[in-house]
Amino acid sequence: QYTVFGQVYEGLEVIDKIAAVETDEKDKPYDDVTIYSIKIETYAE
Repeated sequence: QYTVFGQVYEGLEVIDKIAAVETDEKDKPYDDVTIYSIKIETYAE
């Protein structure tokens, strides 16, 4: 429903692991995926 724009500077392997989780026919993961911590920084010129 929403498009997310961003850039990953480190930790891409974590995103790859999340993307590889097995899902059902509605694209819902069979096992919960929990993100315990993130860091969001804004950048403007």
